[in-house]
Amino acid sequence: MNETSTHTPHRPRSVPVLQTVALLVGSAISTWWLTYTRPEEVAAAEGFPLPEADYAIDPLTLPAWAETLLGVGALLLTVAMAILLVRAVACGRLAPRWGLVILLLTPIPMMGGVWWMIATAPGIGANIGLGLAAMTFGPATLILLVAAAVTAFLALRVR
Repeated sequence: MNETSTHTPHRPRSVPVLQTVALLVGSAISTWWLTYTRPEEVAAAEGFPLPEADYAIDPLTLPAWAETLLGVGALLLTVAMAILLVRAVACGRLAPRWGLVILLLTPIPMMGGVWWMIATAPGIGANIGLGLAAMTFGPATLILLVAAAVTAFLALRVR
């Protein structure tokens, strides 16, 4: 048997970093967009004039078309990157343990998108939802980060 005909076992490649970053950034923006309500609609629903609204964080002033473009683009990016990463795991190009690390990290920017939506929502007085989100998302983020770090550590040790 010569050297050109020997079969080398297929090893999964390293983690596709750019795809993972695109998935995480896209999921934050698309989650914000999917949960976002225009300030005028919030003020009308809550029964206060928009000029009297308080904000925990002043929102970015974007035209409606830019918000839609940004949200739809981020959603398409998120879906495309998720499909590519699932396909990489299914085809053996990405080890399932690294897919699990990415899966554990994905809810963190999604919580960030919801947090940003809550922080920039108009209201009168205190933004109680922001405090509740901080109390909930903080520990959840810590748990997910620890789980992802332990999984990554174990994935590196298996090599």
